[in-house]
Amino acid sequence: MAHRIRIRRRGIRGGFAASAATAGLILAVYAHATAPAAPDRAAAAAIAYARAQAGKPYLWGGAGPGAFDCSGLVMMAYRQSGITFGSARPTAAAEWAFGRQVSTPEPGDLVFFAGADGTPAAPGHVGLVLDPARHLMIDAYGAGTVIREETWGLPGSAPGLADPVGYTDPAAPS
Repeated sequence: MAHRIRIRRRGIRGGFAASAATAGLILAVYAHATAPAAPDRAAAAAIAYARAQAGKPYLWGGAGPGAFDCSGLVMMAYRQSGITFGSARPTAAAEWAFGRQVSTPEPGDLVFFAGADGTPAAPGHVGLVLDPARHLMIDAYGAGTVIREETWGLPGSAPGLADPVGYTDPAAPS
């Protein structure tokens, strides 16, 4: 004769549903804590403009429409929102001095790298932050390159991009 084995469940009624709800809540909190903040309107416009320039060549002193250098790309990207960096043609150092410095970058912020003198006193390169959690930016890196998304602050980043000197929020008053 076959015996039936009765499994007795202990715990809270609806235990699976409660566990699933708890797991969902934990994942939602984790995703919110690790997802980059949504960019404000000016930052979103700057990011969209810069991404639309991807693949165009680097040209020292270039400010578009066919070619850009790093500061020219940032200048034109933020010009879409009326942000001018206080100069007709700012350099990376002028863009560094313009925005409010921030310790934790968000999408649309600018990331700066040491200039020719090797110090942060007058940064010589700037990129536009896309995803700070992934250390992803878009920039016009240098001669022989095109505007592209790349990493900063990581061991595999391009030469000169492994050690940023700081970040600014150009949309915030300085």
